[in-house]
Amino acid sequence: MPDVKRDEVGRRVFQLKQQRSVEEAIAIIRSEQGRRWSDISEEDLGSLRLILEELWLQTDRETWKSYSFSRLTLNDILSIIRMGYSMKNGTLPKKEALNLLGEIFRHTTTHA
Repeated sequence: MPDVKRDEVGRRVFQLKQQRSVEEAIAIIRSEQGRRWSDISEEDLGSLRLILEELWLQTDRETWKSYSFSRLTLNDILSIIRMGYSMKNGTLPKKEALNLLGEIFRHTTTHA
């Protein structure tokens, strides 16, 4: 029985790390966009969150940390939101969405 409990705790810790990382990324994006952020609806925010959660799941931590969310343009953000909607409704496969995201994030990556 303790093993099951430990597994559940591990899953929950993983989910919390994912949620915290995605929320931090969204906070950076929101801060950088300033007043333009008001054009983003709650539904759009949900779509952005969905695709960033998937990106976080499929990306190693060092790569995730290298993304400079502050360098995303409003057009980048709107494209990512559209990808999230398309992924959610099944018109864009996850793998293709992640490839497209990779293209967007390549120009934001910070190299230490």
